[in-house]
Amino acid sequence: MAPAAHDRGDAVEIRIPPQTEYLAMVRGFVSEVVAQQAGVDARRLEDLRVALSEAVTNAIAAHARCRSADPIRIRCVPSPGRVEIQVHDRGGGFDPSSVPEPPEPTDPRRLHAEKGMGLWLMRVMSDDHAIASSCSGTEVRLVVHTSAT
Repeated sequence: MAPAAHDRGDAVEIRIPPQTEYLAMVRGFVSEVVAQQAGVDARRLEDLRVALSEAVTNAIAAHARCRSADPIRIRCVPSPGRVEIQVHDRGGGFDPSSVPEPPEPTDPRRLHAEKGMGLWLMRVMSDDHAIASSCSGTEVRLVVHTSAT
């Protein structure tokens, strides 16, 4: 993954309470930021919205587990040819390698896999991703390449 663009002037950031009621607002926020970038394919934007929803949902759940009311930070860094989203939570952290892969789409067990699809969806809906987690929280980075030049 390319280095994060932490201090770019075109980055836009919001902070939300760790509540599911804010998911639609987060998806709208990203749509608006990305829509300003010419050449973004609608399908790629929808992929990014799904991956982001999963990352924010996981962050909300992490805050609930440790009873944290700290805000979740979402940062959108659009640049020519790509959009990077960073989701920072202050939950208790986790080991991403300990999360099992979901059953294959053709496996009948997949019909019963209601949970545990978030990391998989983030991976398949983004062109690049990274998860850094510690006891003080988790940062998820999602990158989607666009047709913008």
